[in-house]
Amino acid sequence: MKKEMIGVGGAILCLILSAAAGIAQETPRAFTLKLGGGAGSLSGGDLTSFKNGVNELLRDIAGLAGGTMSGALENAKWGLELEGELVYNISSRFGIGLGAGYIRASADSLAELRAGTLGRIAIGWKPVFTVVPVTVSGHYRFPVAPRLNVFARAGIGYYFATLDYKTLEESDLYGLTLREENDGTARKSGWGIQGGLGLEVRISSRLALYFEGGGRHVALTDWDVDSSYRDSYGSVKQKGTFWYVEKNNEGTGKSYPGLEMKDTQPSDPAFLTVRKAKFSLSGIVFITGVKFGF
Repeated sequence: MKKEMIGVGGAILCLILSAAAGIAQETPRAFTLKLGGGAGSLSGGDLTSFKNGVNELLRDIAGLAGGTMSGALENAKWGLELEGELVYNISSRFGIGLGAGYIRASADSLAELRAGTLGRIAIGWKPVFTVVPVTVSGHYRFPVAPRLNVFARAGIGYYFATLDYKTLEESDLYGLTLREENDGTARKSGWGIQGGLGLEVRISSRLALYFEGGGRHVALTDWDVDSSYRDSYGSVKQKGTFWYVEKNNEGTGKSYPGLEMKDTQPSDPAFLTVRKAKFSLSGIVFITGVKFGF
């Protein structure tokens, strides 16, 4: 893998060096179509607090009960990024683009606690994010060599997000076995901002390769959730939204962040904080692709 990465890096470097020695810059075509793909991260927001809270609670119980914990809950940190954008070139340096993308990130994790005569507790967590952004961006292009340009873009976007999730809790405590499952779909859309910096290597007057690093800031609250809950006694369908809570645990004497899915604000004497959960799609993005001029 390391040799392959070195080879790809060397090929990109040779391409950039050859671009610096090419023909003179030409006036860009009226329109540019960008098509690219790569990888991007998701920061998670209150989802990160939730999984950290569960992991910390299990570790504390293991310590108090003299048990052991294996595994840990994980959120979707990195995923696939695809983009397409049509840019109208207002001048040789400025353009405005209308684009759309596709983001998908998932994780599948299990945390398990075993504590002698106490028994076993296992918690599974599988989130899958699917996001479709529609963006409007301004573009600035700066020539640095005959066939090499530095470019920057920044703009706003409207993000259509879906979170499909599955939770599993199995417990075998003092000979009593229980199993709870929850499958759900949460949807929310809202505004965000995005931008990036990159290099464009012109192959011809109509074709160029580009390499870009960028980021986005998107935080969405008040998700619409449909879920199906099942346990040993039956099943029930629920609707509501996600609430962020900090709940005091009598066994450990500490409070832990978590999530509740309810149609109204949950109330419990053990809750220290209650508010609507905010999930963050913010992160960094690395994209490579092609540009077609016409």
